[in-house]
Amino acid sequence: MAQEYNAEIGRALGWDLACYGWNPREDAPIDVIEGHTAGNAHFGGKRKHPTRFERKWLQLRQNALRRGRVVHEAVTPAYIEFIDYPTCPVTLVELTHGTGEDTDWSVDRVNNDAAYADGNLIVMSTRANKAKGNKSFLELSSLVADGEPLPGLSDRETVRLRCLMEGPCGIAEIGERRNVLWTRICRGSTRTNYHNLQHILLMATSVDSSSRNVVFRKLVALAHTDSRQSANLLQVAFEKLKIRLKTAQYPYDACGGEDFQAILKRWVETIPSNRKTAFEAELELLTGARLISNETVRSWSLDTRGRYAP
Repeated sequence: MAQEYNAEIGRALGWDLACYGWNPREDAPIDVIEGHTAGNAHFGGKRKHPTRFERKWLQLRQNALRRGRVVHEAVTPAYIEFIDYPTCPVTLVELTHGTGEDTDWSVDRVNNDAAYADGNLIVMSTRANKAKGNKSFLELSSLVADGEPLPGLSDRETVRLRCLMEGPCGIAEIGERRNVLWTRICRGSTRTNYHNLQHILLMATSVDSSSRNVVFRKLVALAHTDSRQSANLLQVAFEKLKIRLKTAQYPYDACGGEDFQAILKRWVETIPSNRKTAFEAELELLTGARLISNETVRSWSLDTRGRYAP
């Protein structure tokens, strides 16, 4: 659903800039200037000192407005803090803040054809963000298929980036992708159910057998009527994953094992259609994730490629 720009959006930005003692950009629209003027008169000398999440929020909104990009109301400083993480999911380096180096944190719209919206944002390094640029998921998939990394990224870093883009970029597509989970699931980001399942199995390697069995019983009971055969197959996949973990430099690399993937895909492909909804809901519950509603997706402004309607 395309969102139209209105003057109140600009005035609200100007007001918030005044609240933190910031000045609008020189090319800011008149609405922002009006809001800033009103904010200055209201706040006087009483200005807030912004946290780094509030600074990023102000920067993001100013940059987005200059380019006509929609910033959904759910994207707040608290939301940016929620999706923040100490390391980059692409390069795996520890993120820095305000140093000017390519390790600095940045907030990226994963789907470049969508707005700054709930479910479409990830914190990653500046290097990873610049390498991604305006590439689409299909363009990146083509590079991966040809064995060509993105300029500025290694082969494996390119594959991790493609993995992160899979959920947000496939949100409007029909059908379920079953690709390898090459890196951690980022908080708040849209992800596929198959990625959720791999994440659960990977986390199960670090808990006691009793807790693991509880999880496995839930998955098996929801997925198949023949629970014994289903449990055996899932256990075989899990054992393959554990073996791969022993030599993996990064835990998620273990999910790339061909023997593990072959068995897990076979297990998933045999889930009856009438059980998939309950099964997928359980995956969301076990990973602490939540389903992205149709209403949320509509706020992504996909029909205008993330921009305000003309």
